[in-house]
Amino acid sequence: MTSPGGGLDMTENPSSLISKRKIQEMVAQIDPSERLEPEILLELADEFIESVTQFACRLATHRKSSTLEVKDVQLHLERNWNIRIPGFASEEIRSVRKSTVPSSHTQKLTAVNNAKAAISTTTK
Repeated sequence: MTSPGGGLDMTENPSSLISKRKIQEMVAQIDPSERLEPEILLELADEFIESVTQFACRLATHRKSSTLEVKDVQLHLERNWNIRIPGFASEEIRSVRKSTVPSSHTQKLTAVNNAKAAISTTTK
């Protein structure tokens, strides 16, 4: 069974999430002369997917939901793996931190800007 995206092919190994042939195609795109053992890559890919899914399930449980949503997977991939999921806005899950500037800093900046303005008018 091949998905429309061309990723899954369960005819070679039903327990594997990606086929050996697909892995070889991806490796060939990066370096055509490279030959890797597909079994090792399949195992790593399966472990990665399982790990991400488990962590995302923990996030869904943490937000008291019994449903795994894209935002759970997205949060884990972005924060821990620096992987972005195209097509999904990540602004919803990113925490927005407002910068608080101390008043003393603002006063110092004002004094510096006033001094610069005074110097520029006296030199003209």
